[in-house]
Order: sequence, then C-alpha cells, then structure tokens
Amino acid sequence: MNSTNMCINVGMNSSVSESEQLEIIKNAGFDGVFFDWERNIDRSTEIRKALSLGLELQSLHAPFYGMDDIFHADDALSDKMINDIIGTIDCAAEHGTDLVICHAIIGMDNHAPNDLGIKRLSRVIEYADKKKIRIAFENTEGPEYLEKILDAYGELPHIGFCFDSGHELCYNNKEDMLKKFGKYLFSTHLNDNMGQTGDEITFYDDSHLLPLDHGIADWNGIAERLHKCNFNGSLTFELVCRNRPNRTVSDKYEKMTFEEYIAEAYKKADIFRKMYNKQ
Repeated sequence: MNSTNMCINVGMNSSVSESEQLEIIKNAGFDGVFFDWERNIDRSTEIRKALSLGLELQSLHAPFYGMDDIFHADDALSDKMINDIIGTIDCAAEHGTDLVICHAIIGMDNHAPNDLGIKRLSRVIEYADKKKIRIAFENTEGPEYLEKILDAYGELPHIGFCFDSGHELCYNNKEDMLKKFGKYLFSTHLNDNMGQTGDEITFYDDSHLLPLDHGIADWNGIAERLHKCNFNGSLTFELVCRNRPNRTVSDKYEKMTFEEYIAEAYKKADIFRKMYNKQ
C-alpha cells in the first residue's frame, strides 16, 4: 500500500456543489483536500464535512488578487490584502490545518519587488507564527517576488515554498523552481498545461490539466526533483475541469461527469505517486 498521501483542491471550476464534490473525492480514494479561502464566505460547513468524511484538510489557499498591492499600492489597499491573508490564517487555525498557501505576486508585468512589501508582509509573518501556522509562498508570475520573500523570511521555520508545476511551465519559462527554492519546500500544487501558447504569457495558459495526460510537463523529472528536495509531504494536486476562456485544451474534461473526471484524476495522480515512490 502506498504511504504517500494524495490531496486535491475543492472547486475546480465545476458546477457540482462543494459538498457533493467532497463525497466524490473521498469515494475516488483521495486522502485530503484544500479549499480556497474567500472573504465573506463561511467555509466551516464544507470543512467540517470534509473532516467528517475522513479527509485531511491539507491547507487553505489565501486570496491572491491584490498580492501586488502589498508591494505597489497605498497602505489602505495593502492592508486589505494583508487582512485577507490573516483571515485565512485564522480559518486554518480554527479548523486544524497548520498550512496556508499564498501567491508571491499577481500580474505578468510585476518584476520589481521592494523592501516596502517585505516590511508590510512582516505583519503576516508574525501573526502566522503567533497562531502556529506555516505559510508556503508559490512560484507565480514574477519569481523575483518569491525570491525576495524567501531571502527575507525563508529561514524562519514556519515560512516556506509551495511548488506549482504548472506555473513553472507557463509563468517561469520552465526554470527549475525546485532547484532554486527546494530547500524551503512545504507543499505542492501539481498540474500541467501547454506552456506559453501565444506571443505573451497570460493567465489563461495556466490551464491546470491532469498530470500525465496531454500537457507538456516532464513528470518523471518532477518526481526526481521532488526527491532531491527530500520532500515528504502529501502529493497535492490543483486541477481545473473546465476550459479557460478562449482555450480548448480541456474539451475532453468538459464531456465528463464530475465523477468521471475525479476518477480519472485519481488514476493519473496514482500513476505519478508510483513514479514518485520509485525514486
């Protein structure tokens, strides 16, 4: 029996209710889930249901629209984003997970992190420590922001890195993010895409395809690179079962019922888990 847990996001841009999704995810064989935390949405009912089904609450994902405000906007907008991350931390502490995932930045044109943003983030860093919550920052567009955050706070035991395999392909020009930041690794967001498909990188390239399906990721290489980081956490997948606007790469998923999609997701994820466990 495989000892490495497998977790998946709830939502996936599906029309199926999250309550129904949880039962389907559990029945498919996944060990845990993570939720996106959103302002003014009470996650308690869904989280309690996940826990009652025996699913691990792997993490909560903080909102990301507004992460650029921490570095580049006035105090009022920055405080709004900081308070959203603090709200995610509070929800995590209330429901028994010790991990919050944050984007380092949002915006394809953002490539100039500054000390002001690092100073503003100190409020989040200190609050997470007080609440005994770890924060893992993702490799997103503008990897310079992740580097600056980890240079400032990465040696703290509760601050680390969440590796997003899809972001590496389409946002980070296939640069090896695990080689660069792997010593800080707390978590994964495993998914695939077709890389940069136009003259410019866009959000829509981040299609969150199933692993080992029809994207361009080197999954053997990902398994090997995760092992080099001595990663021993859950293999966590972040997937979307619908096309992004003006994209057709997920046509096959849109023809599936949600049960069929999750069964296929588990099948593909388990193939990757076996690859990972053989390393």
